[in-house]
Amino acid sequence: MDYIVTATAGHVDHGKTTLIKRLTGTDTDTAPEEKERGLTINLGFAYFDLPSKKRIAFVDVPGHEKFLKNMISGLTGIDMALLVVDAGEGVMPQTREHASILMLLGIRKFVIAVTKADTVDDEMCELTIEDIREQFSGTILENAPLVVTDAVSGRGIAELISVLDQTASTIQRHPLQKQPRLNIDRVFTIKGHGTVVTGTLIDGQINVGDQLEIYPTQIPIRVKNIQVNDMDQELALPDHRVALNLDVKNERVHKGEVVTTPGNIKDSKVIDVQFTMLNNVQPLKLNERVRLYIGSMEVFGRIYPMKVDTVKANTTCFMQIRLEKAIAVKNGDRFIIRTYSPMVTVGGGKILSANAKHHSRNNQSIFNTLQLRANGNQREIIVDYLSHSKNKTATISDLINLLDTDDKSLTKILNDSIEKGSIVKIATNYFTNGYFRSIESEILNILIISESEHPLMGGIPRPELISKISQFIQLPLGSEMIKRMVEEKKIKVNHDLVSTMNFSVQLNQRQSILKSKLKEQLAGTKLTPIALDELIQDRDTQAILTAFDGQDFIQLNDDYYLGIEAYHQIISSIKQYLNKHPDGIGISEYRDLTNTSRKYAVMVLERLDKDHITKRLNRTHVLS
Repeated sequence: MDYIVTATAGHVDHGKTTLIKRLTGTDTDTAPEEKERGLTINLGFAYFDLPSKKRIAFVDVPGHEKFLKNMISGLTGIDMALLVVDAGEGVMPQTREHASILMLLGIRKFVIAVTKADTVDDEMCELTIEDIREQFSGTILENAPLVVTDAVSGRGIAELISVLDQTASTIQRHPLQKQPRLNIDRVFTIKGHGTVVTGTLIDGQINVGDQLEIYPTQIPIRVKNIQVNDMDQELALPDHRVALNLDVKNERVHKGEVVTTPGNIKDSKVIDVQFTMLNNVQPLKLNERVRLYIGSMEVFGRIYPMKVDTVKANTTCFMQIRLEKAIAVKNGDRFIIRTYSPMVTVGGGKILSANAKHHSRNNQSIFNTLQLRANGNQREIIVDYLSHSKNKTATISDLINLLDTDDKSLTKILNDSIEKGSIVKIATNYFTNGYFRSIESEILNILIISESEHPLMGGIPRPELISKISQFIQLPLGSEMIKRMVEEKKIKVNHDLVSTMNFSVQLNQRQSILKSKLKEQLAGTKLTPIALDELIQDRDTQAILTAFDGQDFIQLNDDYYLGIEAYHQIISSIKQYLNKHPDGIGISEYRDLTNTSRKYAVMVLERLDKDHITKRLNRTHVLS
């Protein structure tokens, strides 16, 4: 069943709670204090099944100005809103403030219910409708469906249900691939069960038995039980109003904290945001102390607008907010700002960098990054992030957190970007194409210089080459990058020596004569390796043996060598033996086969494994 979380909002005493009771049969004023005072103080919840079988989960948020903080905390994970206006009073200050907050928090689906219609005449009701359209002219509420109702008589209730159903059908569901995230809006204890927290699950799913964490305190928890619609469930899905029974002491959990998987969120005290001021409010000044409402948390902070010293009414800007305590949020999360004193809602916006660093308000590079993120082109955001990230690379986990998206959607974006050539993937890491090509150029330049300075070397050993390139491209990335360049025929690797494609060792006359003598000397030893210090002594002996390893000479461990003909003869003998003895050849069998010592047998068998002629299997070697 699809769940559509719907906020009911409006001025105090405009009939929200009564309307919900008429629709659902549930009285959301549950506390004795609320009953006595006749208004909603805390968040109330009720459920109602639409004709389409979708379930509306109503969050009846407080209407009184003094309880606005509770109202904001109820708006996490809201899909649509039911704005309630008394037919006899029309649009009131809290009506406008609630509507503004809903829009600032990114809610785009609205239904307007004119309530208490039977308490006024038709003319008054029409004036109220005109007032609503006029007050919200130029906003998304201007054309929102409007239904005239009376909860007592039942007038308009059937039509309201139909309109809610039609609006609910246009709402896209949240993907399940995301990590679960629940902003805690209530914490209490049930005798015999322990701590219970409630909230709207805005991402992913939570199962009974899941090992999760509470952020920003990073307290590990286990989910003992889940309730949805006051019924025990094995799992909770996105948009569910959820109660979680947790194995943690009540005093360690607080409203405003976040339940999620370990590592899914990083705490932050500095955020970069896009901020929009409301109309008819006093300007905010540089370094002004404000109240930030995000998720179900209130936190104080100071604002640092970019490129301006004052944020005026009805304007949008980028700003950094430096908070007085850590919060656990993600890019894309919505927030509200109220002035410190007196408390007035002045605006809100969206987090663009949830883990920002202190920076200059005139930093053009950061301004450009925030502009890209605000525009929302995910491919451009990824390329910009890779270009400016400290390590010049990112994993898919890093990019999921950057975009706050799901694995499936991100993989499609990355594959499209790779196909179009803006991004390159090496192993599990992503780079911009430009950075990858710059590393390729660096590798080629290192090889060219080395080949010029050391013409007798057959190349640079792979580990040495990796150590010379960018600090961000070390093992195993460096090895994967070299492998990619070999596949693209830009470099070659011979016995773990890396060189440019056209490089070959060039010998002068003296060196050519030395090489011939070494070949002749090794040929005389037949199948018995010979140590370096027993070979012809010359300043170039070792360099020539290394340069032509695998071509004219075979280097074994401890600086022992074989001639290439002897090695091929050994390979032939080994293959013949293993064809007759497929269980393998051990050191003793090799020693008897070649009439050499145990020491030499170990050396040669290891080289055969290295060249993939054979492979070791316990104490024997079999054909690879």
